[in-house]
Amino acid sequence: MKRVSLRHEDRKKMEKAQEVLEGTIIHRRPFNVRDGIWHFVVVGPHANGMSSVRTGAAEQARIQAAQIYIATLGGPRIAEADGIPIEEFAGGDLPVELSGLKIFHLSPLRPLSITARRQGPPMSEAVAETLERYKGNETAIIETPDEAYWALSVLKYLDESDLFFPDPVLSRFYSRIGHNAGQMPH
Repeated sequence: MKRVSLRHEDRKKMEKAQEVLEGTIIHRRPFNVRDGIWHFVVVGPHANGMSSVRTGAAEQARIQAAQIYIATLGGPRIAEADGIPIEEFAGGDLPVELSGLKIFHLSPLRPLSITARRQGPPMSEAVAETLERYKGNETAIIETPDEAYWALSVLKYLDESDLFFPDPVLSRFYSRIGHNAGQMPH
């Protein structure tokens, strides 16, 4: 991930988060995002050998008609800097191991919501079935290596979407401070 950084006080938990991010595969990205809503389906292995399939959306928060942007100052290497707790970003349905994970970024505020969760076929069939089921829909198809960490996989997708399709407000901000739109200033 280029513009988003993470921090967790527990080294093992941070390593697990990095492992999930590196193992996430974005199989399909939508080319049209309408009304500030990024639809997604996350498929991951369940402990019972089947798959877990979550359907949801990241919707850009607004106050009246104005889009909301957030900036976390500092970064994960600065002890006093506060990031955004993942609980505020993704809400419930998170493993206790993610408690305390902080997200550092500057982007549109897009809280995640899950609208459906179901058990799917074995992982060997799950991605192909999901791609077929959502064929023709403007929905991202994301494969996570650990279904409990679905929110991190969606975070990776949103971060990559921002690189491929830069937000006009952020592009203007970065151009004024002399940075590329796809990279956070250090």
